[in-house]
Amino acid sequence: MSSNNATRAALAVASGLAMGLAFPKFDHGLLAWIALVPLFYLIEGESLRRVFWWAYLQGFASYVVQLYWIPIPLHDFADVHMRYAIFPMLALAGIVAFNTAVAIWAGEFVARRTRIPAVLTMPVAWTAVEWIRTWFPVGFPWNLLGYTAYHNLELIQFAEFTGVYGVSALIVFFNAVVYVVIFRRGGHRLQAVSLSALTAMMLALVAFGAWRINNLKNAPSVGKFKVAMVQGNIPQSLKWDPKFLPQSYGIYQEETADAAKRGADLIVWPEAAAVFLFQPDDQYPAELASDAEYRTALLTLAKTQRAPILFGAPALARADGRLGFYNRAYLVSANGQGEVDAHYDKIELVPFGEYVPARAILGFFVNRIVEGFGDLIPGKDQTLFDLKGAKLGILICYESIFPDLTRREVDKGADVLVNITNDAWYGESSAPYQVLAMAALRSVETKVPMVRVANTGFSALIEPSGRITYRTPLFKRDNEIVDVSWRPVRTLYTMVGDLFAEICFVLTLIGLIMAWRWPQTATLEVEPVKSRRVPANGRPH
Repeated sequence: MSSNNATRAALAVASGLAMGLAFPKFDHGLLAWIALVPLFYLIEGESLRRVFWWAYLQGFASYVVQLYWIPIPLHDFADVHMRYAIFPMLALAGIVAFNTAVAIWAGEFVARRTRIPAVLTMPVAWTAVEWIRTWFPVGFPWNLLGYTAYHNLELIQFAEFTGVYGVSALIVFFNAVVYVVIFRRGGHRLQAVSLSALTAMMLALVAFGAWRINNLKNAPSVGKFKVAMVQGNIPQSLKWDPKFLPQSYGIYQEETADAAKRGADLIVWPEAAAVFLFQPDDQYPAELASDAEYRTALLTLAKTQRAPILFGAPALARADGRLGFYNRAYLVSANGQGEVDAHYDKIELVPFGEYVPARAILGFFVNRIVEGFGDLIPGKDQTLFDLKGAKLGILICYESIFPDLTRREVDKGADVLVNITNDAWYGESSAPYQVLAMAALRSVETKVPMVRVANTGFSALIEPSGRITYRTPLFKRDNEIVDVSWRPVRTLYTMVGDLFAEICFVLTLIGLIMAWRWPQTATLEVEPVKSRRVPANGRPH
């Protein structure tokens, strides 16, 4: 590798590392606002083919930092040796890095072959690709760039119009303007207009955010109730051991009784807290033993404590002629002998964790990786639970990272979101911090509070502004009671969904077609030569 290429590679990796460190739990969020500047600098004058691969390297470095936690559950709970468990992480980082490569290539391609400046094409292309990530190829919108700003409450309130995608676009636009101004690209007019537009935009968004947060604080609530967040802290290594079931159930029984004495109107257990089949006997196939004893005990618990219990449990299901399981949430009331009021089956399953995409194609190695997890069957319907005049929208596990899924629940009438999860898989890595930050943006987008209850943490109450309150510590048994109130606020994002991102996608397609069919430059692509160097002013010889 020539010294010039080595310099470019170093810049790409540095850019990726800076972006990775902007996410939780590192939380150096300000790095996100300048992380792309080295990448913009190094791709100047490079061929479009090399632009793609430099951007890919940047994305790969970034995702290795963001996803370093993946080998932990594979090693600890799927019996994959650590030296092998690292390969799925590298493979996933390599796959997701193509999103970065496509976004930067598309933005640069359109900017070079049309008269549209990169300060506009880059944010639009980046947003378009982030939106595609939510749906294709398996739906993995983990750590969209906008999540790095989850602490900046005043700045991110405009996500109620655009979703998290608007925050991502703003960060990329900021990077592009910094690059144009610092390295004096595009002429004085572009520099002045870009900087002025960015300054005005940032001031307006912060002012709106401050007003919105104050407005939410002073708006009268429609109703409120007390919720007990029961964090059982059941070790994952023991959770599914039948011999440990009496002890784990006893923990939740004890915490439920305590919460009821403290006046809780709703007691929430985490995802799969009930590690038994809660369904009635008549729903069991002959080859499976009944868990009627624990079902009766739980119904009786709700009755005797006179408090409804919302909890997670596996549920039998049949799909395509095979017996499988749902990841289910139940709401049990204190009426009668204890009654099941409603249930919800998880729709968005974790790829390679709860199911294997294209199992027949991916082969034996992937099957071995997920053997400790098993395949689940996705639910179909978003069911709202009724409680004390409120409608509860349920999110199980990483469903909270899907913007459109969440906003559809709110659009159906959810007043409060409840996210039950089990993050014990991840240890004390970045993953629990990351999913909490992503969940916070769901409340910002919809202006609906979220109660998040996790087996080992983090449990928390997220306010409509996105402020995270009552956060419990990791790997500590806890039972926090919080006051939850809701307000009649309906956001534009709730009504129109991903319209902003969809517009960016359409604009990117139009830009690509224009750049391909009607290029505006005489030289469409500059091929690099061996003697090319990056001088101090950034312009290639």
